[in-house]
Amino acid sequence: MSASKLEFVDHSDNAWQALVATCGQANIFHHAAWSGLMQECYGYRPFVAVVRDANGNICAGLPMMEVNGKLPHRRWVSIPFSDHCAPLSHDLAALKKLTEALTSRAYEPGSPKMELRWKLPAQPETQYSCEHVLHTLQLDRAIEKVAEQIHHSHLRNIKTAQTHGVQIKVGKNLEDMRAFYSLHLQTRHRQGVPIQPYHYFELLHKRLIEQGLGFVLLAYENGRCLAGAVFLHWNHMLTYKYGASTAEDLHLRPNHLIFWNAIRWGCDNGFTSLDLGRTSIDNNGLRDFKSRWGAQEIPLIYTSLACGPKQAPNGHLLEMMHVIIRRSPAWVCRLSGEILYRHFG
Repeated sequence: MSASKLEFVDHSDNAWQALVATCGQANIFHHAAWSGLMQECYGYRPFVAVVRDANGNICAGLPMMEVNGKLPHRRWVSIPFSDHCAPLSHDLAALKKLTEALTSRAYEPGSPKMELRWKLPAQPETQYSCEHVLHTLQLDRAIEKVAEQIHHSHLRNIKTAQTHGVQIKVGKNLEDMRAFYSLHLQTRHRQGVPIQPYHYFELLHKRLIEQGLGFVLLAYENGRCLAGAVFLHWNHMLTYKYGASTAEDLHLRPNHLIFWNAIRWGCDNGFTSLDLGRTSIDNNGLRDFKSRWGAQEIPLIYTSLACGPKQAPNGHLLEMMHVIIRRSPAWVCRLSGEILYRHFG
């Protein structure tokens, strides 16, 4: 295959930054702060794969990280722990140029497997998977326009939370992140899923929230923290990243009030969209919850480039982990995340 030369640059490269600045599709996962967080917490190696036009300018690129640095398990992921990270380009021709270069590199002997959190244009032997959907809500300075799209059941639940005196705090200090982590641990333990290392949340606060790239919303009732959510934002896009709540307080509808406050914040601050993140195709309840905010649902297609057949996930092992964590003390959920989470990227 004749392909353009694939080059690798740093996130701080001026030409790459110039391209990012022109792309409305860029989100928080394209930002160097996110890659820096992944690098510091998990030891992944960040870089940007780019191609250039005839004048030597970068015309397309994709931020990536090298995970598990030794063969045969070396992987290039774009980008770890993101729901989606689309390649950025000037136009379709540049995108095809980047795709050809990535594909050519992926099938060279000894190259790492490439896992891309977006659909690239089709190439020979390209592998696609679609196990999730993506929900995006369009925002507007006139919040009334956004509210018109919200399902009446969600509006009723917002009113329920307000009637019960639930209050929302916009948190930006480390204590607020600690409060969220406590809720998150309860939620992950209940779900049977390992939790990220606590150090990760300290770095998330330091590298993003302290830098004006996010905040925590916490729902309180009579001094008790009922629910929380972490939102990140950049380039006119507000991104919902994590949510957690106490099981016994869901009847107070704190999550509905949290999302309503996030929507209002986004509208008031001139953001054009709220990315509600990915949802498993078979999770109809969560899909319905997100759609009822007026969000558009689209298939979220990932691309895999690698020599050899695609490896299927070990479902039985994951099911066993879920059972063990749910039936064990919370410290098992925390310890399993400390040991294993960096390998989930």
